[in-house]
Amino acid sequence: MRHPGVVLHLVLLLLLPFQAGAQGPDTVAASQTVTFEEAVRVALSNGRDVHLAAQDVRITAEGRKMASAKWLPRVDASGDYTALSEPPGTIFQGTPVRTADKNIWRARLTAEQTIYDFGRTRSRVDQAGARTDVAKRLEAVTRERQALAVISAFLDARRADALRKVAEESLATAIDHRRLARDRFGVGKVARNDVFAADVQVANAEAAFLTADVRMEISRSRLALRMGYQGDRSLTPAPGPYPVPSGAVPPLSESLRAAFGKREELRAQNVSIREGEAAADTARSGFAPTFFGQGGYLYEDNDLNPHKSVFSILLGGKVNLFSGFADEASLRQARLAVDRRKETLGKLRDEIALEVKSAHLFVTEADKRKAVAEVAVVNAEENLRIQDERYREGMAISTEMLDAQALLTRAKVDRQNAIYDLDEARYRLLAARGELLDFLAPRLTAGR
Repeated sequence: MRHPGVVLHLVLLLLLPFQAGAQGPDTVAASQTVTFEEAVRVALSNGRDVHLAAQDVRITAEGRKMASAKWLPRVDASGDYTALSEPPGTIFQGTPVRTADKNIWRARLTAEQTIYDFGRTRSRVDQAGARTDVAKRLEAVTRERQALAVISAFLDARRADALRKVAEESLATAIDHRRLARDRFGVGKVARNDVFAADVQVANAEAAFLTADVRMEISRSRLALRMGYQGDRSLTPAPGPYPVPSGAVPPLSESLRAAFGKREELRAQNVSIREGEAAADTARSGFAPTFFGQGGYLYEDNDLNPHKSVFSILLGGKVNLFSGFADEASLRQARLAVDRRKETLGKLRDEIALEVKSAHLFVTEADKRKAVAEVAVVNAEENLRIQDERYREGMAISTEMLDAQALLTRAKVDRQNAIYDLDEARYRLLAARGELLDFLAPRLTAGR
């Protein structure tokens, strides 16, 4: 093993948990500390996606009011003014007779009420209500995704801080080894290439530390962004313990049952099917007649009309006899839309089943990696202690010492990644089961 390549490999390990291509802001606001509960609570109240979902609920609620308006009478008022070049008239027994004034004002007031439309209005109200229900359930989905996103950002920020400490420890170890190599070179116990190798080790460790430091700052800004702030903010995750789902992982079959019963995406899709069926009822009612009543009042400013004020009442009905086959096409379209939404529901269930299974496997994998990494760190620390003693006694060469240092750093990086991977995997399992907000609710309330 060549020590420069080993250290460069460690740099890559430190970068692995983060997205490539991110760049730090030019100016960063003073860092503030935020607890886990505060991060989630602020994200759920400030997140733009959450605000947009809430607005969708309000918009669809207005749609239901619009559909329900058909049950109430429609009242219209109108007026007009007629100006003629000549007054209207007629010939009576050879003599012209004026029948109206030359200029006339008219005012009208009409009220129309649908008496019966064979369920057309009822279907439209059901459609609008289903849309509101879908919007509410999608709002719950958005809140859960927002909570998971900020939890992931919080854990990434904690991970970045831990990896920065690993890089700092690795740099301190490299500096200590360089000092030892220089001392031993000064008394002629090692060759000069040991000093050169130690210098390269320190340089690479410094580069890894600088990279870890930048990644830590980026992760803190990403945490601020997930909480609803601008990306130039920097928020530090509070030290100490944070809530993590514990206990044994439930059987996969039980998680699948929970997911199919609690996931709001599935409930929203079921309601969407109900909306489609209401749309089909609306299209079907287009073949039926509509019965209505109308009352009106007309005032005409015409001195030649003895009845200036006239009241009227009308009862009628109408039915479409032919519309170019648009009604039939509308009904077929609505039925096809229902079939498509049912197929989408099946696809969604399949995807959720895979998501739940993946979440189970990720928890199991991260738990095993954590256990293996704990043992690896203990062994790597003992290996470094032995190599350090052998090097001080002149029984080990510099490459063996550097390899031991790199091995310990890699083991610590693996351990930190496994720790935070396990915590995030447990949260993702909760989200896959549809229980994330249920788990967070009492903790967010208690944190106030």
